Amino acid sequence: MVLGLSSTHQRTQLLITQLLKETTCTGYPRVYHLHLFLPKSFLPEVVNTWSSIYKEDTVLQLCLREIQQQRAAQKLLFAFNQMKPKSIPYSPRFLEVFLMYCHSAGQWFTVEECMTGRFRKYNNNTGNENVPTNKLEKTMLAFSHWTYEYTRGEFLVLDLQGVGENLTDPSVIKAWGRRSQDMIFGPANLGEDAIKNFCSKHQCNTCCRNLKLTELKRTDYTPDEALILNSSLQRISPTCSEEESPQQPIRVML
Repeated sequence: MVLGLSSTHQRTQLLITQLLKETTCTGYPRVYHLHLFLPKSFLPEVVNTWSSIYKEDTVLQLCLREIQQQRAAQKLLFAFNQMKPKSIPYSPRFLEVFLMYCHSAGQWFTVEECMTGRFRKYNNNTGNENVPTNKLEKTMLAFSHWTYEYTRGEFLVLDLQGVGENLTDPSVIKAWGRRSQDMIFGPANLGEDAIKNFCSKHQCNTCCRNLKLTELKRTDYTPDEALILNSSLQRISPTCSEEESPQQPIRVML
């Protein structure tokens, strides 16, 4: 089993199992599905650093911002998959992430399904990226580029990592985000520095060209700062039915 965690998280010793029973149309036999979930907690040094901003319930606030970050990335990826051409065969997805409170530990965690297989990191939250060697990797890097162009420079999804088409722990970079005391996306948002670094180092590939994306080094998006600081995440939400929407309610597991 391969587990991928960002630099702000640590692995806990607890695995949560969910056993689902299904019945065939004839009433038998029963089919059992076992799901393993991984609780994640923030490193102590991360909690200490952000306790000056989130003075009460620091860990809970960080967990909520992590969930909000992954949900925002899900919305953008949903739109990407709806709009991409057929020449891009992959349809990546972000895992669902949930909120859990452990009474015995007296601590909040985020929880998501475990992934098995070869774990791959495509880029990081500073804007640096690995050289792609196949179309799946090119698709992931093109998605980061697409998020920047689709939101007119307001958001950039980085830190893409996971197993195959299943992704986890993204960083949604928000322009001027580091200046706000109410950090929308938490400690992984490196703001303008990450955006500038990505724009200067990203190498457009065939998927970028299939998406008709503008060469970033020739792109100068200068969104209005006041608009960005007061914008709503609804702006990046694609139009879809309730059944199609990737956003699910936060679940508290006791």
